[in-house]
Amino acid sequence: MRGTAALLGIDAGTSGVKVCAFTLDGTLLYKEEEKVSIISEKPGYAELDVMQYWILVRKAISRVTASQGLDIVGIGLSTTCPTIITMDEDFHPVGRGITYLDNRASDEAAAYLAIFSDQDSYVKEIGNRCSVSTCSSSTIRWIRRNEPDRWDATAHIGMLNSFLAAQLTGSAAIDTTQASYSGIFRLEHPTDWDDGLLELADIPREKLLPISQPSRMIGGLKRDVAEELGLRPETPVAIGSGDTAAAAYALGLKDPQVAFESVGTSGVFTFLLQEPRFNPAFMNRCHVIPGLWLSHGASSMMGGSIDWVKNNILREFNDYAVLDAAVQGAVPGAHGVVFLPYLSGERCPLWDPEAKAVWYGMSLKTTSLDLLESVFEAGAYSLRQIRENGESFLQNRIDSVIAVGNGTKSEHWNQMKADVLSVPYRTTAFRDASAYGAALMGGVASGIYSDTADPAIPVLKVDGHVYHPRTTGSREYERGYRTYLQLYPAVKGLT
Repeated sequence: MRGTAALLGIDAGTSGVKVCAFTLDGTLLYKEEEKVSIISEKPGYAELDVMQYWILVRKAISRVTASQGLDIVGIGLSTTCPTIITMDEDFHPVGRGITYLDNRASDEAAAYLAIFSDQDSYVKEIGNRCSVSTCSSSTIRWIRRNEPDRWDATAHIGMLNSFLAAQLTGSAAIDTTQASYSGIFRLEHPTDWDDGLLELADIPREKLLPISQPSRMIGGLKRDVAEELGLRPETPVAIGSGDTAAAAYALGLKDPQVAFESVGTSGVFTFLLQEPRFNPAFMNRCHVIPGLWLSHGASSMMGGSIDWVKNNILREFNDYAVLDAAVQGAVPGAHGVVFLPYLSGERCPLWDPEAKAVWYGMSLKTTSLDLLESVFEAGAYSLRQIRENGESFLQNRIDSVIAVGNGTKSEHWNQMKADVLSVPYRTTAFRDASAYGAALMGGVASGIYSDTADPAIPVLKVDGHVYHPRTTGSREYERGYRTYLQLYPAVKGLT
């Protein structure tokens, strides 16, 4: 006798793996996690031991399925991206996975960009800027140039979800949301690898896995894997998508007047596009729903700056709960102190890997609370800068923001963002949107839902708080934001 029908979402990131089981109406039943370690043996390297990763995924799945009364009817994948995985004919990994944090291929990216007349021409042709993290073919080119034995042993080049799908089903592909960051795939016509770009990049098509829609059933569970994991053989598996795209899908993002923010180490502010109009300051990709696109404005260290402050500068706030309670007593504008959060360069809208963090406006009256408040305000200011850039480019006004991620635990920060953005800022108490988006794709693959736009799909409800913009502090925030905008141009180029 079968138990409760459920969908399994596997969310595989660079710091951990989450496996979640959901009912068909979206209720979380079970969740298991495993921690993952990035390997960095050389400067600029950031790799994954993919076989160890597969072991951890299996452990988490097995603990979920050990729960009684579950009948898993569909499985979907959500993974950090792009993470290049090279595999042999039998989908065994050849070498380690190379994550998006890895910068070894910067010379290859520059050489590929030089084929085009300039960055704007590249964006017009492909839909994204040329950087290592948005042009994963540069990493492929690096492997071919620097590791010939690995290249010769490679039969399949895919992403992290490609590898996991192959272990689960024996089949693999690269989904459109991750192909979007390859540099050999045109976002305006997102159906297949582009032969002209493949020729320019000197990458043979036969080594690349085929392109797939994220919700497509890539295959059914292999019998031996199913038996090990406590699942039924031939359970449908969707190839899935990149994690931010999966989270946007879980939230039902289809309205161009609603933006989505993912608040983690980075802050990612996402616009929904109904036509292929790609902002060169943003990271652009296909949505999980065909015929729609996502445009991501990424602030590299929005949340990471807060961690850095509490771990290295203001150690009296080393516990996040203490830090968040303390900052409630800060004053808007931080008594004139403004922080640039460029601890690891910056992406949107600057795209300057050499940008540096700065504290400005300190005096003998400056307190540790002012410094702390200024870091929170920098996150809100960077978000506003990204939003204004996107709105100007798209000629589209954002009416509200939906936010997910660990950063939404701070009520102080949530209210500040509503105040600085001057729009309602809505949060959800649910922390596993990417895993849920993956599970929903598994539901489409298994036929539970007719397609990715099926109105019966139970998208995440915004069941947290709605923070409405206030006038309190608006003058101080406005003054701080104007200073924030002037600081980077003023200090750029200083050595």
